[in-house]
Amino acid sequence: MAIPSHKLFLVFMSLLLVFLFLSPRSSFSHPLLSTSCLSHESQALLRFKDALNISLTSSRVNLTSWVNGTDCCTNWTGISCDNHTNHVVSLDISYLFAEGVISESLCQLRFLTSLRLSGVAITGTVIPPCLRNLSYIRYLGLSGNSFTGMIPPFVCSLTRLTYLHLSFNIFNGSIPSCLGNLSSLTELDLSNNPLSGSIPTSLGSLSSLTELYLSDNHLSGSIPASLGSLSSLTELDLSRNQLSGSIPTSLGSLSSLTELYLSDNQLSGSIPASLGSLSSLTELDLPCNQLSGSIPTSLGSLSSLTELYLSDNQLSGSIPASLGSLSSLTELDLSRNQLSGSIPASLGSLSSLTELYLSRNQLSGSIPASLGSLSSLTELDLSCNQLSGSIPASLGSLSSLTELDLSRNQLSGSIPASLGSLSLLRNLYLSNNELRGNIPDSLGNLSSLEVLDGVSNRFNETISSSSLPPSLVVLGLSLNHHQLISENFFHKLTRLSSLSLSDCVLNISTIWIPSFQLSELFLMSCTIDGEFPPWISTQFSLGSLELTNASLVGVIPSWLWETSPQLQYLNLSGNHLEGSLSSNLSICTQLSRLDVSRNGLSGCIPSIWPSSISMLLLNDNLFSGKIPSSLGKLSQLQILNLANNLFTGNIPYSLGKLFQLLFLNLANNKISGMIPASLSNCSSLTVLNLGNNSLKGSLPYEFSRLWQLNSLVVHGNILIGSFPPSISNCSFLQVLDIGNNFFGGEMPPTIGNFYSLRVLVMKENNFTGNIPSAIGQLIHLQILLLSSNHFSGLIPHTIVSLQAMTIEDQNGIVLSTFYDEQTYRDGLDMTSKGIEEHYTYILSTLTAIDLSNNELEGGIPFDFGNLKGLRFLNLSMNNLNGTIPSSLGEMGQLESLDLSRNNFFGKIPMEFTSLSSLGFLNLSNNHLSGSIPQGTQMSTFAKSSYSGNPNLWGCPLPKNCSWPQYIPRPPEVSINKEKKSTKYPLYGIALGLSYGVAFGGIVSLILIKMSWRRKYFNKVDAILKIVFPWMKDLTL
Repeated sequence: MAIPSHKLFLVFMSLLLVFLFLSPRSSFSHPLLSTSCLSHESQALLRFKDALNISLTSSRVNLTSWVNGTDCCTNWTGISCDNHTNHVVSLDISYLFAEGVISESLCQLRFLTSLRLSGVAITGTVIPPCLRNLSYIRYLGLSGNSFTGMIPPFVCSLTRLTYLHLSFNIFNGSIPSCLGNLSSLTELDLSNNPLSGSIPTSLGSLSSLTELYLSDNHLSGSIPASLGSLSSLTELDLSRNQLSGSIPTSLGSLSSLTELYLSDNQLSGSIPASLGSLSSLTELDLPCNQLSGSIPTSLGSLSSLTELYLSDNQLSGSIPASLGSLSSLTELDLSRNQLSGSIPASLGSLSSLTELYLSRNQLSGSIPASLGSLSSLTELDLSCNQLSGSIPASLGSLSSLTELDLSRNQLSGSIPASLGSLSLLRNLYLSNNELRGNIPDSLGNLSSLEVLDGVSNRFNETISSSSLPPSLVVLGLSLNHHQLISENFFHKLTRLSSLSLSDCVLNISTIWIPSFQLSELFLMSCTIDGEFPPWISTQFSLGSLELTNASLVGVIPSWLWETSPQLQYLNLSGNHLEGSLSSNLSICTQLSRLDVSRNGLSGCIPSIWPSSISMLLLNDNLFSGKIPSSLGKLSQLQILNLANNLFTGNIPYSLGKLFQLLFLNLANNKISGMIPASLSNCSSLTVLNLGNNSLKGSLPYEFSRLWQLNSLVVHGNILIGSFPPSISNCSFLQVLDIGNNFFGGEMPPTIGNFYSLRVLVMKENNFTGNIPSAIGQLIHLQILLLSSNHFSGLIPHTIVSLQAMTIEDQNGIVLSTFYDEQTYRDGLDMTSKGIEEHYTYILSTLTAIDLSNNELEGGIPFDFGNLKGLRFLNLSMNNLNGTIPSSLGEMGQLESLDLSRNNFFGKIPMEFTSLSSLGFLNLSNNHLSGSIPQGTQMSTFAKSSYSGNPNLWGCPLPKNCSWPQYIPRPPEVSINKEKKSTKYPLYGIALGLSYGVAFGGIVSLILIKMSWRRKYFNKVDAILKIVFPWMKDLTL
């Protein structure tokens, strides 16, 4: 019998109700079911609320609905209950912006499945341990608070967790390895904490994990290869840590991965080719590491990739042409690497590309015309490479382009007129190239153009004002020296804010008032030929003003300080300005950098300065008087250069209060007194030059605190004492010049600890003893000047280990230090080619050893010729003896060789004819014998190079056409410059006997046997007629 349909319906509804009541945590909602909050849970929530200090004004949510006596399940914000059991199962008050702590009453909500407290700003507390009782919890979000301490291990007992977000807190310590036991976890976010230690390998067991964020911590060690087992992972962010080692190849197994961020670490090695297997990858972010090697061609297989960032690494080789296959790519950044070769034309196929950055590499060749096909491109940066050729006209087709940077290359030709079609272009950078011709008038149509930078080119035609659009805000041009600039040039540029011109002639009326107000004005090597341009007084917004090498005369006008009190940068160097430096400059309370060097300014310098000064360059003037002690109040000062003036008095003790000082140069003045020990408080000091003054005493012992010093120069003073022990901690020293003083004692063996030393000058002091063998440990040393001391003993054989002097054909890099757009170059006084010369800067190719005017004895090390990069060698005025090593002839870069005033004997090595670079030679006043080798440079030297060697003959000596008058004999060997001695008597006797026996034997044979005698004299006669042709006409 069939059951009626209405009865079947009633049976179904009954079963459904039974199911609902039996389901303990059902969230099924039905209007017939009522949900009423459990009293003990509502009270627990109220106690939780009372522990918070809620800000009603800034919160996205508020808890005003949390009122005692009302139903928490239906009326309270952020609360959800189970529709059957009435237990609170979800608490979400994210971004409440409260303060306080988490009350333990929260732990009474034992049936919670979701707890979201992100951004509540709970401060200064740890996670309550009682949360371990929330065994049903699936979602735990505590990000954006200020939880401290270590991540509690009890979190690992919450085995139902699928989401764990603890980012933006102050958790420290290591990541608990037990997190790898949370097998249900799909999202783990521990980013933005000060977590340290390594990434646990156990995280590779989280087979359900889809998102892993560990960025912005202090994690170190290598990336675990086990992470390659996370087959469900879609996002992995380990950026901004201290991770090292290589990128595991196993990451190429993450087939579901869409985003990989490993930037800002210390990762090294090559980029694994296996990453090319990540077919779902859309973003690959690896910049700011130490990755090397080439870019894998396999990356061209990432068909879904939209963003590829590999900048700021050490990648080399060429850019793979396969990258042109990334049809979805929108952003490509390979800048700041060591990439070479040409730009692949295939990059022109990236039709979706909007940003292309290839700057600061070593790319060469021409710019591919195919780049003109990138119709979506908005930014193109190819700056700081070695690109050559002309700018492709096809770039004018980039209709979406807003920024084009081709600066600092070797581009030539003219600017293509087609660039005038780039209607959206805002910034155009073409500086530091070799562009010629005119700026096309078509650029005047670029109504959006705000920046035009063409400084340091070779534009050699008249530039019309019509080529400059009225929209320009920043204009920088390098013009021909014959280019006249008048006020008409600027009549349309009413928006101009920054103007930079170089190498031009300004012909502007004294009554001109510009229509613009500049914030920056840079006129470099522009001919002004007169006093300060009056029109500058109409610019009331100037923050930066540079008028360098402009032939300015007269005084610095007082209106400069009055009209520009907001000046931050002022550079008037390289002019002919006179008068004093006005104390009115203190009006410029924001002045940070002041450079008035290389002028004729005189008088005392002001005692009142803006406290904001960080760079003060007053060098190469005629300033006099004492250095004001008030300079010690300039707490922001980092660079102070007062060199080459007429300052007198003592170095102010107050300079020791300049705790941020990096650079101090007081050289070439008339400063006297002691060096103040207070300078040791300037612990950041890297350059200290006190040379050529009248300072006395010794170097302060406290200088041991100046451990960051790169250059210490105190030559030309009256300093005394032993080799300064106070600098023993200065292990970063590259230049140490203590010459021309009265230092004495021995050179300590600890000299070998200055591993970075490149220049060591100790000449013209009173040092004694041996030159320590530790000198050979200075592998970077390129200049060693120890002349005019009392060093004795042998030349240490370790000197041939000076590695920097063994390298031939070095690049001519200037030894310098860069400070805030200023370059300090170490100078040097050195005897080269017999003349005392001053070197204003030191190239890495300048290599020299000067041990002259000492009391050294013995011979030159036989393998001295290993120093093949040496250019200047002076061993004169010693007691050196023995023969000259033939290995010196292997020093192909030697330019100057002085071995004079020693006791060398024997022949000049024939190998000297190979010294093709030799421009100065002095072998005089020795005991050399035999003929002078002829050929190449040896034939060009004057007779003074060989004088004082009685037994030496050949060009250019007078005895060049005759036999020696007597058989040469070895010299007597002197112990010092005055006293002779017979140090080797047995050697002389043995040598004399040998000569006697040999000579007597030959003569006896000739006298006894007639046929031998006839042959001998016939041979002699033939040789004489060849050597002296005029003898052919003589008859006996």
